[in-house]
This record gives sequence, C-alpha cells and structure tokens, in this order.
Amino acid sequence: MNQDFLLAPGPIALRLLVAGLFFPRLALLVAWLGTGTYPPNPLPDLVNLLAWLFVPRFLMAYYIYINIGANNLWFWAYVVLGLVGLVGEGGYAHRRIRRTTVSRDGRTTTTVEEEEI
Repeated sequence: MNQDFLLAPGPIALRLLVAGLFFPRLALLVAWLGTGTYPPNPLPDLVNLLAWLFVPRFLMAYYIYINIGANNLWFWAYVVLGLVGLVGEGGYAHRRIRRTTVSRDGRTTTTVEEEEI
C-alpha cells in the first residue's frame, strides 16, 4: 500500500507547511506578501484576517483540509498543535504579590509571593 499521500503537500508549498508549524502567522504573512504560495481558499478576506489574528494554526488546518483533505498527516499535525496551543498556554500564568510591611521602629520589609492561577 502506498502511503505517500500522508505527507503529500498538494497545492500548498512544502516550505509553507513546515514554517507554519512553528511560526504560523509569519509563514502566512510571507506567503501573502508575494511568494506566490498562499493557499487557495473560499473564505472572505475579513474571515481570513480574523482567523490569522486569533487562530492561525486552525486556519492552516482549514486550508489543508479544503486543498488536500483530512487524510493527511499535515492536517492532523496542525489540529493537534492548535489544540495544544489553546490549552497549554494557560499554564504559564502566575500571580505575583508584593507586600511591603513597616515595623514600629521604621524598618521596611518587602516580600514577594508567587502562586499559580
């Protein structure tokens, strides 16, 4: 059984697919500015812009889906990385509390506490 279709880039440039995994907004911007590799799509320009701003990996997954199909490793890589990006980024939030106390003799003490949100 020939499994080359799993990695076939179809009409989307391979360098756009690889760069988009790591830097999706930058890869789409460079493709749009004139390299001639921007994926053909039926979305209106406003939807393209909003998706580019808020969910660029899912936008790339949509482009792959309409041009190549869902039976492709590129599609699933973008979907998984998009979900990891949405769920995983919230774990880095910390709350830093700085307290300064002044004792009766005039000395100040500053304490910094961090807690995960």
